[in-house]
Amino acid sequence: MNHQPSTNNPRRSATCLAFRGGGDCDWLVGVQTRKKTVEWVWRQIGVELPVEWECLQLARDPNAGRCAFADRYRFRFELNWRVSPGEPDFKRMMKDYEGSLAKEWTGVRQVKCRGWPGLTGTREGEVVSRFGAYFSDIKLLVEVVFIHEATRDAELERKVLATVRAVPPEATGMQLWRAFGMEIRVPRTFTLGECVVEPARVGMRFDGPRTPDRWIFRRYGMVKVWMKGSVRDWLAAQTGELVRNVRFKPGGGGTVEMERLDGLWRPKGLLLRKGDYAAAAWKEPADGRLYHAICITGKKSRRFHPSAGTDAVLKACPEFLCVPGEGGGA
Repeated sequence: MNHQPSTNNPRRSATCLAFRGGGDCDWLVGVQTRKKTVEWVWRQIGVELPVEWECLQLARDPNAGRCAFADRYRFRFELNWRVSPGEPDFKRMMKDYEGSLAKEWTGVRQVKCRGWPGLTGTREGEVVSRFGAYFSDIKLLVEVVFIHEATRDAELERKVLATVRAVPPEATGMQLWRAFGMEIRVPRTFTLGECVVEPARVGMRFDGPRTPDRWIFRRYGMVKVWMKGSVRDWLAAQTGELVRNVRFKPGGGGTVEMERLDGLWRPKGLLLRKGDYAAAAWKEPADGRLYHAICITGKKSRRFHPSAGTDAVLKACPEFLCVPGEGGGA
């Protein structure tokens, strides 16, 4: 629990636009009051946060990292994690931490909320609360940080802390991730290799322990503006020259303009491993966005190859766009 709290007034980078400014927003009028919170699952940690809190900073390191969330004015929440073989002595940790923070903060005191030990105090006009817990089933030491503008919102802290939980791998060997409007399931041995968040485009790449294992998930906005042809033509164009023997397969049910294809992954180079290639793309009627999933799997990981279709491991989460109205609606 030695991460430094973020400063206020976050920079409004391209990351901020992934939810509100990066896609077809004409449908928002009818749904902006449906949900108050959005569920995130990142690095086997789940949490429900207010819909207006956007993820501006994220970490890919599975051993130690931080995700930071902000509203339109300032950073509001941090999720920190660190691999630990066992539960630390929280009583001693909090005492040491209190002494360290007292040098920079005022009114530092120990608190407890929903069973989480923590500290709260004032730092440069902001009230900051930090809480820690150990999740033994995933062997992670987790710290959450709340940043309040002027006074501590204890009720908000209680509501959020009640949702923070461990999300261990499923019995199937798959691990759930939920972020940036996508719900994803990948083999538990895969790690997040890349995450790109830009206006109208979000992409996450997961790498397996062996080459060529790689699963890629993408979500595109403003589809009416840039897509001139069909979903099938677009999906075929994404394969490139490294995919051979492309075969289209019947689309999935329940979605509009679903397209699937299979092929053989044949990278250039004698020593590069070959594999199977499966991809799917569809327009989601709930939010008007285009979703794209790619699974490249080698022979040794064939058990995880999504035979039911790559769309089976990617779902749309349109509630990520349900932002409350300016008047503070639900």
